[in-house]
Amino acid sequence: MAILILSACGSQPESPTDDPEATLPVAPELLPADSPDPDHWLQQARQADRIADREAALVHAAAAFFENEQWRHGGVVLSQVDTLSLSNQDLLHYRLQRARLQIHFQQWEEAINSLSDIEQRLRQREQRQLAMQLRYQAYAGQQRYLSAARQLVELQRYDDNDYSQLIWNNLTQVPADYWRQAVREPDEQMRGWTSLLTRITQALDHREPVAEALQRWQNNFHRHPANTQVSNLLEHHSWLQEQPRRIAVLLPLSGQFASQGTAVRDGILAALSNERDEDVFFINTQVTDPDVIQQKLYDENIEAVIGPLDREYSERLAATFNAHDEPRPWVHIWLNQPPSDYQPAGDTFFALDVDTEVQMATGHLRQKGYQQVLILGPDTQRGRQLSGQFEQQWRDYFGNHSTRVGLYSSSTDIRDIVEERLHVTASKQRIALIERTGGDKEIESEARSRNDLDAIFLVGDATQARLLKPFIDMSISAFAQTIPVYATSSVHEQTQGRSENDLDGITFSEAPWLLPAHDSEYLFKRFAELRSNWTPSTQRLIAMGYDSMFLLPRLTSMNWFPGYNHAGLTGQLRIQQHSVVRELDWATFDQHQIKLEPANEHEVNWDFL
Repeated sequence: MAILILSACGSQPESPTDDPEATLPVAPELLPADSPDPDHWLQQARQADRIADREAALVHAAAAFFENEQWRHGGVVLSQVDTLSLSNQDLLHYRLQRARLQIHFQQWEEAINSLSDIEQRLRQREQRQLAMQLRYQAYAGQQRYLSAARQLVELQRYDDNDYSQLIWNNLTQVPADYWRQAVREPDEQMRGWTSLLTRITQALDHREPVAEALQRWQNNFHRHPANTQVSNLLEHHSWLQEQPRRIAVLLPLSGQFASQGTAVRDGILAALSNERDEDVFFINTQVTDPDVIQQKLYDENIEAVIGPLDREYSERLAATFNAHDEPRPWVHIWLNQPPSDYQPAGDTFFALDVDTEVQMATGHLRQKGYQQVLILGPDTQRGRQLSGQFEQQWRDYFGNHSTRVGLYSSSTDIRDIVEERLHVTASKQRIALIERTGGDKEIESEARSRNDLDAIFLVGDATQARLLKPFIDMSISAFAQTIPVYATSSVHEQTQGRSENDLDGITFSEAPWLLPAHDSEYLFKRFAELRSNWTPSTQRLIAMGYDSMFLLPRLTSMNWFPGYNHAGLTGQLRIQQHSVVRELDWATFDQHQIKLEPANEHEVNWDFL
C-alpha cells in the first residue's frame, strides 16, 4: 500500500543545505535507459514473483527517487526493503543507496559505516566510483579534510575530472601540526601533496620566503597535479616573493583611547626588538583624518598596515577607502571587526572580542560531553546578545530544550533568578505545601536543585560573577553532584582588595600570555616591571600588538592556508575568511591560585583527520 501511495505523491521536502566543498557530481545511477523513473520499479516490485526480485526492484525504485531528488520518498521505500532476501550484489547496491540518503541528511558517520569494505566487492567500475564519491562527501561533511583529500586522490584514478583544486582546498584545512611531523605516504600522488604542505609549513614557521619553498617543490614534482595551484600562487600573491618592510601602524595615541593605543604600540615595539629590520611608522588616529592617512600610505610606499584600533575610526577609514576606489598595494591587519559595507582584499581582521569567546565556549563545553546548560547573565542589551548567541549555537546542536537562560536586572534579584532556574524555588514551594498539610508535625526537609544540568555558563564580568557564584553554590543540593561553572575572560581581572576566592571553582577562557607558566613569561615580567597597576585588558592589548607583528609576514599565506596556526600570546591563531580565529586556553580559580586545565585543547586528533 505504501508503494502505491508514494508513486502518486509528487511533493518534495526541503533538503538540508549542502556544503559546496563536500559536493561532487554523483555518477549516474545504473538504471535501464528506457525506465529511469521510480514508477517503473514500483510496478516491477508489485509484479515480481520472487521475493528477491521484489526487494531488488524496491532498491532500484529508491535510487530512482534519489535521482529525482525526492529523498523522503526514496527513504520510505528503502526502509521497506528486506535486506535478508537480497543477493550479495543487490545488498551492496542497497548499502550504496542507504549511504546516499544518509549523506543527504548529513548523517556522516552512519554513511561511512554503510560504505565500509564495499568498494572491492562491487563489480562495476561506476559503482566503485559512486562509493568513493559518497565516502569523500561523508569525510568532508565531518571536516576530516585529510581523509577527504585521500579519497579524492583515489577517485581521480577512476574518471577524467580534475580534482586537484578540491584536494588543495581540503589539505590546506588540515591542522599544520600534522605537517610538522615526519609524514610518510605510500601513495605517489599523496607524497607530492604532503611534501608541498610540509614545505609551506616549514617556510612559515621559520619566516622564510614561501615562494622559494614552492619553487623547490616544483623542481622535484614538476609533473604533479598540484603544479596548477602552485603556479597560481606564485603568479598572483606577490608577498610570497618578499616580506613587507615598510609598515604603518594606525593607533589612538592621545585622547579617550590613548591607553589602549599605547598598550598595542608597546606590544609592537617589543616584537620589533627581536632582531627585525622593518621600518615602522606610527600614526596617531586621534589627530589625523582618514583622507590624510590614505595619502600618507601612498606617499611613504607603505607595504603593510596595522590598525586602526577603535571601531568608529575603522568605519571612517573604510569609507575613505571605498570612496577613492583605488588599488591598495599593501596588506592590512585591522585591529577590530570588519567595517560595514567593506569588501576585504588584502585585509585581515583581528579582534579581542567576547563574542568569539562565547562561540569558542560552546565548542569547549561540547567537547566535555555536556548537553544541558544553564546560561546566567545581566538583563542588558549586551547581556541579552551574548546569552542569545550562546543559546542559539547550543540549540543548533542539542535542540530547543537543551538550554535555559536566567537574566537578572540588578544584584537584588540574582538570588531569586538562580534559585528559580535551578528549580530550588519550586522545591521550596513543595516543602511549604507539605508542611502546611502536616499541621503541627515537624518535618525535616531540604530544598533540592534540578539534577539534569551538566554545566552553567556565566555571561558577565568579575563583579557579577562574584555575586552569582555564592548563590549557585548555596542553591545546589548538598547531596547533588557539583555543577561545573564556566565563563569568558571577562571574569579575570586583578582588583586590589578583592580575593580570587570569590570566584573559586569558575573555569574561564583566557589568552595564554595571562596564565601561569607561559613560554613568554619573561616578557610578561618585563612589562610588569615597567608598568604599574596594569590590568588584564592592558595585557591583552600588548599581546595583540605583539602578535600582529608576528602575523604580518605570514598574513597572505595564512589567508589561503586556514589550517596553519601560530602559537601567539593571545592564543593559537589561524585565519579563516579574512578573520583571525583565536583558540584560548582554559584555567580555573582555585583558592588563591589560577590552575590551568590539562593542555589537550589544541592537540590534533590524528585518528579523525
